Amino acid sequence: MTSPAVFSAADVFASVQLTDLLQPLALAMQAVTQKTANHPPRFAAPVNAQGRMGLMYGSLQEPPLHGAKVLSLFPGAPAMGLSSHQGFVVLFDSQDGRPMAICDADALTALRTAAMSMLATQALARPDPRIITICGAGEQAEWHLRGSLACFPTAEIRIWARRAEAAKDLVQRIADGTPQVRAIADLPQAVQGADVIHTTTASKSAFFTGEWLEAGQHINLVGASLADSRELDDTGVARVTMFTDSTESSSRESGEILEAKAAGKIPADYPVTEIGQVLLGLHSGRASAKEITAYKSHGLILQDLVAAFEVLKLSGPKPPV
Repeated sequence: MTSPAVFSAADVFASVQLTDLLQPLALAMQAVTQKTANHPPRFAAPVNAQGRMGLMYGSLQEPPLHGAKVLSLFPGAPAMGLSSHQGFVVLFDSQDGRPMAICDADALTALRTAAMSMLATQALARPDPRIITICGAGEQAEWHLRGSLACFPTAEIRIWARRAEAAKDLVQRIADGTPQVRAIADLPQAVQGADVIHTTTASKSAFFTGEWLEAGQHINLVGASLADSRELDDTGVARVTMFTDSTESSSRESGEILEAKAAGKIPADYPVTEIGQVLLGLHSGRASAKEITAYKSHGLILQDLVAAFEVLKLSGPKPPV
């Protein structure tokens, strides 16, 4: 068997920039809409009282890749200085079955998730956002801050977290001395006047009320990717025009939409559009400057696969695929 290249978290971060992933991710999302990519439902099995084992697998026709993400899902791990999601993404060549790369999953997920939010913002928000608000102060908040600085360098960036000290620590650690980034303790104040909002929390129940949303805003719902979790309340779901990475995934895993339907706050045929349709020019995306748009992130294995392929390509000699 050919030995695959192995990339630690440090290797992943050293090999690619977040902006390197924008175009590969755009093509992957187009493939989802064109149904030239395969991403079966993710699977998780209990290990013990502390955690579960998770598995995601899928394939792309172009580039010809397939692979899987294998994870230990242990919510209590951060208290021990570890990630709650620990594992690997394994990448294969779909022309000859050759294993190509094994990448640290946590680093890859952090990069591709934030990159997808930047891509969604470029596709759905009003051009040249002036103010960006990030809700949360964990790993995803950090990478959304890094992504916002890279993709929207002139925007004012506000950080809010339940623990005000955590927001201040994030600002000091990543953007100390950068006047455009600041922590704001009051959430309604943090989102007032924002053009773009990223919710990157570990919340199980809605903390963001739709009453705070203003005409023309765009919100990326990132932190809750399973059916039993949500960040935006029913009022907010009813107010936004909803986009997502995969409508098939959304039908099973979007806590916001499923719970709003169950409560009778939105109709059974509530429209959800794949961002791939927008990127392909099949949907106009934002219809007006006053429309409130939302992107519901579920995180697809296809995003991991193309991100791993970019790590492989940019780390050394180009692979033969």
